[in-house]
Order: sequence, then structure tokens, then C-alpha cells
Amino acid sequence: MRMFKLGCLSSLMVVLTACGPDKAPADGQVVALVNEDEISVHQVQAVLERQPALVGQLGQAAGEKVLQGLIEQELAAQAARAQKLDSTPKVLQAMALAKREILAREYQDRLADKAVPPNTGDIDRYYDEHPELFKDRRRYTIQEMAVKVSPADAPAWRDRLKATTSLAEANEVVRASGLPATSREMVEWAENLPLALLKQFSKLEPGHSLVLERPDGLVIGTLVRTEAASVNRRDAAQAIQSVMNNQRRREAVAKGMETLRQGAKIQLLGPYAKGAGASAAGASSASSAP
Repeated sequence: MRMFKLGCLSSLMVVLTACGPDKAPADGQVVALVNEDEISVHQVQAVLERQPALVGQLGQAAGEKVLQGLIEQELAAQAARAQKLDSTPKVLQAMALAKREILAREYQDRLADKAVPPNTGDIDRYYDEHPELFKDRRRYTIQEMAVKVSPADAPAWRDRLKATTSLAEANEVVRASGLPATSREMVEWAENLPLALLKQFSKLEPGHSLVLERPDGLVIGTLVRTEAASVNRRDAAQAIQSVMNNQRRREAVAKGMETLRQGAKIQLLGPYAKGAGASAAGASSASSAP
């Protein structure tokens, strides 16, 4: 869903109209002429909508910066056309890919826009179902240690480290093992941790550890300490609404794409033919991922 601050838009119109050439029409839609080719205020707005941080950083100067970039882009495009680069296989393929991507994104945006926003009851339930993010929200100080160990030995070390009950004990187990290891301490608010890990850390006592297996070894997260910082329902409402809106938009896109996939005839050929089933499943999972 595209959003743009009206105040910034008004300022942008003033800036662009002021810096436009004498040839621009009275309505101010055209803000630059580059060898008689037009650049409109709508093109500038489109770039700013894709780069909202630019307005925050530069204020009114953001519009002029974007305009100057579009002028350089237009000059280069004109030169490319003059050299017939727009008819080369590489450029034609890139243009076809870009067109498909833009059309697909527009279709998926329209699917997402059909998602039903959460109501008050939905927000209340989300608040109650995630106490670790709100009512029992905390700041976590965690020591993260990566230990290189063979896959065969990893389960034994994992169980041994999970049994430790203090940071000193966990560190001593790793030190005595002689295994290559690196460590760092990090401080994270609840909402900055992956939800699956947060749920586990929220149940740990300080000194206890989570141990995750990786292809090259183990990652040990030892809870050093926590600091309570609860958020009430009223203050959490806007954040919950945003999270739920994004989740429902993703689900609407995933559902719509699955409907298209089910109604289409898709045949994989050449080197991809063998993985047809796996590819279809993977694509479906990817489309529903956050």
C-alpha cells in the first residue's frame, strides 16, 4: 500500500514548480524538458514514494535531488537510443523482464489491497496472545557464542550446553572443549528478536541457554539478564494493527497466487524438469513467507 505525506507533497510541488523551465505549462505537471523530452512531477513523486527516507533526510531538497537524477537518467537514455542500444538483445530482454515484474507487482498489490483490516477484537486477541511482546515485554542481554563442531558430535555438545545454569558454566564448557569458538554480547528489545526465538528466551531464567544446531556447529544464546518494559493495550494498538495488516496482505497475495497456480498449466523443461514437484512446493512456500 503506497503512502505519502501530504505536507511533503505540497512542499515538493512548490520546489519543482520553482525549478522548472520557462517552457513548462501553467499547470506545473512538467517540471523539466530534456532536449524536448518531458519529465513530469508524477515521475518525481513515484521515485520519492519508493524512497520515503529521502524526504526525511533532505526535506524540500529531496524533490530537486530526484529531479536532477531523472534528468541524468533521461540524458543517458536519449544517448542510448541514439546508439540503437534499445534494440540490442540484452536490453530487450531486460525490458521484458522489467515489464513482467512491474505487472506482477501491480497485480499482487491489488490482491493485497483486498485484505480486510483487523478490527478492535482482532487487535485485543493479538495483544493477549503475545504477552512476550507487550504485557511481559523485556529487553534481553544475550551472549551469543558460535562453536565449530562436527555434525556427528553436535547433539552431545548441545545437550551438555543446555544443561548449564550460568554464563560462567556455559563459557567453561566451551573453553574446556578446545573447540574453535567466537562470542559477542548483544542487547535486544523483544520486538527485535525473531518471534520463535523470543518465545523461547521469554521462558528462560538468566544463566540458561538456547542451543541451535547449524551445518558448521552450534550457536549458543545464553541469557545474561532482562529488563522489564511492558506496553499497555492502548500504546500497542497501532503497532499491532500494522503487523496484522502486513500479515493479512501477505496472506491475501499467497492465496491469490495459489489460485492462479492451481488454475494454470505449468510444465518445467530442460534441466529443471526433474525438480518440478519440489519447485512448485518451494514457490508456494516462498509466496507465503513473511
